Parts: sequence; C-alpha cells; structure tokens
Amino acid sequence: MNELRTKRRRRRRLVVVSLLLMVALGATVLFRNSLFHRNFGVVAQGLVYRAAQPEGNLKGLVEKYEVASILNLRGGGSSDSFYENEVRLTSAKGIDFYDYPMNATRRPRRRDLLILIDLFQRCRYPLLIHCKSGSDRTGLASGFYRMVRAGTPPEKALDSFSLYYGHVPLFGPENLHEPFHEYASWLKSQGLAHSAERLRSWVENEYQADDPRQEIQPLRSGPRAVLRTGLAGWTGPHQVIQP
Repeated sequence: MNELRTKRRRRRRLVVVSLLLMVALGATVLFRNSLFHRNFGVVAQGLVYRAAQPEGNLKGLVEKYEVASILNLRGGGSSDSFYENEVRLTSAKGIDFYDYPMNATRRPRRRDLLILIDLFQRCRYPLLIHCKSGSDRTGLASGFYRMVRAGTPPEKALDSFSLYYGHVPLFGPENLHEPFHEYASWLKSQGLAHSAERLRSWVENEYQADDPRQEIQPLRSGPRAVLRTGLAGWTGPHQVIQP
C-alpha cells in the first residue's frame, strides 16, 4: 500500500513539474523578443523602429538604422547612467532627442496624444521610439504613428500592443488602449473613415481627458532639464523642425 502511494505521489509530482516546464517554455517563446532582443521591432521599415530602453546596444542601433531622431517616453535624469549615455550619444551624433516621459498605466492626457501627433508630422526620420520595456508606452506611440503617417485605422493600429512585445493588458496598461477604442467607436457612430486630420480633430474636440483644451506647443528636442533652463549648455540639436 505504501509503495502504491509513493508511486502515485511521484506521478503527480512528475505531472506538476512537466506542466510547469511547459508553461515556462511557452512564456519564453511568447516573450522571446522582450527577453532576448531588447524588444526591438520595426514599425515602418526604414522609417520607424521601437525598442526597450537601449543601453549597451544604443550606438549599434543608431548606426545600423541611421537614426535621425529618438523619442524617449521613459524619462530619466542626470543620476541615471542610461539617460546620460543617451543624451551624450545623441548630442555627439547630431540626433534629435525628444524627451517626453509618459505614464505607462494611466489614461493618456489630451496633451500626450497631441504631442505625438504633432511630432510624427514633423520630426526627422528614421525615428527610434522607446520607453523602459518597449511594451506599453512604446506600443501607444507606435500605434499613433501608424494612424498619423500610414493611414492605419484605429482597430488595426491597436495591434501595436502585443504579447510579442511583452504587453500584458492588466493592472493599468490596458488604459492606454482607450483612445483607440473610443476613436474607432466615434468614427463608426459618425459614419466616417479615418484620416490623420480627423484623428487630430477628434483628440482636440471629442476626446475625454482630464487636461483642458488648449494650444499645444511643439515638443522641442533636447533633455528636459536643459529645455527648462533655456537650452544653456546643450550642444546638440534643439530646433523645432517645421513640416
């Protein structure tokens, strides 16, 4: 009897271990891009790329893809080595560094969306977009680029959020989906097709946000701390580039 119970326990343990190994293998395959490739991806070949925070691979990315602009949605400061390295490299190579931290779990503000729309219409390309993990804020920006410059409808642009890039729509990041769903619903209710102009008008006049309707100034290139002090000491590009 004892021997039979021991065999049963061993079988159960083997089943549990096998299941755990299968789950681990599945997760590794599913999240392989974020685990092994710094979440790098192509949004538009030759024009826009996305990634997690570039660290040791930043110089290689910039040179391989001839990056002219970087949009940093993570933020950072002088005490962060990753941030200092990025600021230093972009300055040395004449790359436009757009420094605009966004929240990864809250509904985007109207200002956030208008800043993205405006930037995609005037920045130099190729453009590299990144946040910390390259999953959530980068997904939002990638989706908006596709709507603004590629004419992609919101239902399709929503797939910029993907498990492939490590996006898990739970406990906050799902709030970043709301502009896509709401804009798509508005278009359907009005019997309208998507266009970049229509998207901007919807954000300005229809999008429900905590921040008021106001004129949004174009985002200038350069580190935030430098821009706040009038660009003193910044040797990199910082002009506002017109369309």
